[in-house]
Amino acid sequence: MTKVCHMTDTHQQEDIRIFHKESTSLAENGYDVYQVSRGRVYESKGVHMVGIGEISGNRFLRMTRAARKVYETAKKLDADIYHFHDPELLPYGMKLKKQGKKVIFDSHEDVPAQIMDKDWIPKLLRKIVSALYRLYETYAVRHFDAVVAATPYIGKQFKKRVKKIVVINNYPKLNDIRFHDTPFQEREAVICYAGSISDIRGEKIMAEAMKSVDGTLILAGEHPIQELKAGNSSVIKYIGRQNRREVNELYGRSVVGLCMLMPTGNYVNSQPIKMYEYMAAGLPFICSDYPLWKKVAENTKAGICIDPYDTKSLGKMINELLEHREKAEEMGKCGRRAVEKYYNWDREEEKLISLYGAL
Repeated sequence: MTKVCHMTDTHQQEDIRIFHKESTSLAENGYDVYQVSRGRVYESKGVHMVGIGEISGNRFLRMTRAARKVYETAKKLDADIYHFHDPELLPYGMKLKKQGKKVIFDSHEDVPAQIMDKDWIPKLLRKIVSALYRLYETYAVRHFDAVVAATPYIGKQFKKRVKKIVVINNYPKLNDIRFHDTPFQEREAVICYAGSISDIRGEKIMAEAMKSVDGTLILAGEHPIQELKAGNSSVIKYIGRQNRREVNELYGRSVVGLCMLMPTGNYVNSQPIKMYEYMAAGLPFICSDYPLWKKVAENTKAGICIDPYDTKSLGKMINELLEHREKAEEMGKCGRRAVEKYYNWDREEEKLISLYGAL
């Protein structure tokens, strides 16, 4: 069996893309799969989870120490193919390549654009850091066997810079996100958001819009501070990070899902997984009015696009879907049909297995 090692120093141990999709798909297709990340050691879904524990210290120390420990642990496994998911692992990808290994860099984000929005980097330095990172990334990826991009836009950023680029979209697995057939008329007036919670991901905008909504917004995900900004109330409830079963239950209770990410360089051209998960669950969605997102909403008839700064229109649209449950339910069904036909992991899995076969 070909031995494969996925490496990440920042993502959760059971990350949706890395573990639930790529690692498990490879294991199901006959590969001997190991995943090195922060966390514990155990087996799940045919994948050997090799945890390195947790790394303490400030942001820089956590990043550098964790990256090195992930590399050292992965190297000992002596895999045939190394597939890593974080830009700080680029130097270690180079080391593995020099040792004669097959190496894949999985770019989840447009990192140079992402750097421009990092609050912890002084604003005057961001352009320089972004440009330097791109130069080093270009140098490193030339040596790798392939780059996997999470979106077509990210794939375009690597054009003429790599030997091989494969776009593997982060679409949902049909057996992972359950379609809920509970009639919308029987559901509570619940609006949901599932994902990391912060102002840049629309926390403040969603909270402001809820002032005019007769319903409850449930926010499921990690928050950067322990004492939550908006707090829990009858209108907004923070329930923390949820596992897949709990997320499915939340979708089954809800009438509409929100995806109001702010217009940063990274988000405007992204394909947020939560939007496709809402569709898979049969939920209509309201999202920011970026060109790609607008195209998906219009083509599927499953979503509504709004200026992310227009909280009054957001509140109005939420109320409209809560008041017209038949319309909301039909939009949800349209989304599920689109996911079954186009936006599902089955197609992306084929591309992943084809890439590995070619290596």
